[in-house]
Amino acid sequence: MTSVGELSHRPADVVTSARPAPVIVMAYSGSGAERLRPVLSAFPGLTCTTGTGIVPLCHNAVTAWQAADGGAGEGLSTLAAASVRSLSAGLVTAILLRDGGKRWCEFTTAPPMVAETFARLYPHTRFMTVHCRADTVIRAIIDASRWGLAGPEFAPFVSANPASSVAALASFWVAHTTEQLKFEQAHPESCRRVRIEELRANSEQAMLDIGDFLSLRAESVSPWLIEDEGGSQAADANPLPERIPLAQIPAPLLAQLNELHRELGYQPLTH
Repeated sequence: MTSVGELSHRPADVVTSARPAPVIVMAYSGSGAERLRPVLSAFPGLTCTTGTGIVPLCHNAVTAWQAADGGAGEGLSTLAAASVRSLSAGLVTAILLRDGGKRWCEFTTAPPMVAETFARLYPHTRFMTVHCRADTVIRAIIDASRWGLAGPEFAPFVSANPASSVAALASFWVAHTTEQLKFEQAHPESCRRVRIEELRANSEQAMLDIGDFLSLRAESVSPWLIEDEGGSQAADANPLPERIPLAQIPAPLLAQLNELHRELGYQPLTH
């Protein structure tokens, strides 16, 4: 059985590869990815959508085809790959026609393993992984969760850390950050890391860097378009979040968190 990766370079895919490469922004709750949208929207012809479900749909369709074909592992038949691509291409075309765009950009919180399937179907895709300091993410989610942490995305972390929302969210951040870094390492040529702090500090330089990565030229965007929940503020107005009670985070988990902070270029969190 032929793998999806092998199919991506066959002559039948010339039409697909000739289209403008999709852009997938990979994020998670509290990461601040919404601040990236006005920057990307400044690129003419780039249609930005959020949570359309197309990326996980491709993954689910591939899984269904593997079961239908009676195969195992990551293999996918030529018919199956063509079917999944046809389904997703039709949806993306409808979105672009609706909004008058030429290139699709999707913001998704789907797990990196789901994005991995999309990358194999569309190897020319450009991925942007959003990162933010752990304490900023923890504070943002707690501030937005008046009635406590609820929902399937937090459930396993709350179950593992029932005594502390701070510890649960630290575990949440470590898990998501680790997976995104693994995805970056697996796709170094097609993936770009975006730290929200840098975006807010210098949106103009961020636009230039992102434009180079996407092979696009952007219209100018005011730093005042980078908004916080309390309203617009200048991009260089980037105060650190209120300190979180680090004593609630188990020492091994805090060590993991700080190791990831170092890898991302953030200062470690200390008592």
